[in-house]
Amino acid sequence: MYIMHSTKLIRRTETQIRALLSLQEKQDITVIEFCKAHKIHKATFYNWRNKYSATPARLQEFVPVQIAEHISGAAILFAEIELPSKASIRLFQKVEATYFKSLLKS
Repeated sequence: MYIMHSTKLIRRTETQIRALLSLQEKQDITVIEFCKAHKIHKATFYNWRNKYSATPARLQEFVPVQIAEHISGAAILFAEIELPSKASIRLFQKVEATYFKSLLKS
């Protein structure tokens, strides 16, 4: 991939691209801020992320499931979803799909 740096094009290796993608995931800044800091066009960044992401969302067809035994007196857990960010969503009753989607957008 080529990027403009001043008036020169810079070619980054796949290793460099993956390192930049990893760095962006770990930083608490927006993609736009990251791109400005590293002189990367945001379209180039998104292309890299789609091409080189370690686990693109479209390839994640199965997720591990753990079944826990019911503990008497405790609320019954209907579903628990762990997001890639390691945040969890716990549902204690069946919910409409639109409600669940709104939780993911938050």
